[in-house]
Amino acid sequence: MAQPKLLLIINPAAGKMRSKAAMFSLVDIFCRAGYRVTVQTTADRGDARQAAADMAQEHDVVVCCGGDGTLNEVIDGLLSGGAEVPLGYVPAGSTNDFAHSLGLFPQPEKAARAIVDGVDQKIDVGIFNGGRHFAYIASFGAFTAASYSAPQASKNALGHFAYILEGIKELSALQSYRVRVETKERAFEDEYMFGAVSNSTSVAGLVRLDESLVDMSDGLFEVILVRKPRVAGDLSKILLALNTGVFEGNDMFDFFKASDVTFRMETPAAWSLDGEFDEGAKVVTVKNRHHAFTLRH
Repeated sequence: MAQPKLLLIINPAAGKMRSKAAMFSLVDIFCRAGYRVTVQTTADRGDARQAAADMAQEHDVVVCCGGDGTLNEVIDGLLSGGAEVPLGYVPAGSTNDFAHSLGLFPQPEKAARAIVDGVDQKIDVGIFNGGRHFAYIASFGAFTAASYSAPQASKNALGHFAYILEGIKELSALQSYRVRVETKERAFEDEYMFGAVSNSTSVAGLVRLDESLVDMSDGLFEVILVRKPRVAGDLSKILLALNTGVFEGNDMFDFFKASDVTFRMETPAAWSLDGEFDEGAKVVTVKNRHHAFTLRH
């Protein structure tokens, strides 16, 4: 029987992988489990996507080690390259929203051992404007820039709190967008300061959803729309909901589930896809690709 081959894609700049010893430990775990391991490190944006697209089909398992941005690239590379191999994830970034939603081990070595002994689970992904894939969130407006503008040094040192600090800075501007949001069943139109299409219990590194609300394999997104605050009391309602994750009965929010969503905007907004920048457009479509890939964990 041929020795199974494992492709390990590592972002060495991720907070938990900044020592060679950490990388060696992962390789050792996979080698001892019987895999022939190929290591591909990343240096620039897009490297992980290219490695997955070019090399995944030659391997039996692909493992991504990095933050949510690296994971986004690997998933996009797998799907665009047509590789149907299981994907393991070793979360090594600062926030790791995707890993938190699935209860993956935050310690790299434990996560690696879980991949070796794990089971496969089909996971949904999103398709943004018919092109890029995202694993767990596409968002625009307030807090969105925090996911890609927080300095890497701050992310490594402060983790989740770095995003909160960046988000608080953005509240002073409170820019909003006139948006019509359409699904197959309903439509909303208002001035929104934030919108997110998510498949995660953690939204934009700031909002926490109850686990009972989120199923990452059900073919549906959770959609959160935050209205523009008109008076000080409105802002208090928003901050309370962001802190508690409770949106029901709060008139500053629209919250619903949908498989496909269209956003029609008078002025295009910048978007964040799993923490990576996208310039957006006046019309943005987001579609759920049900059971798009297999996660081993």
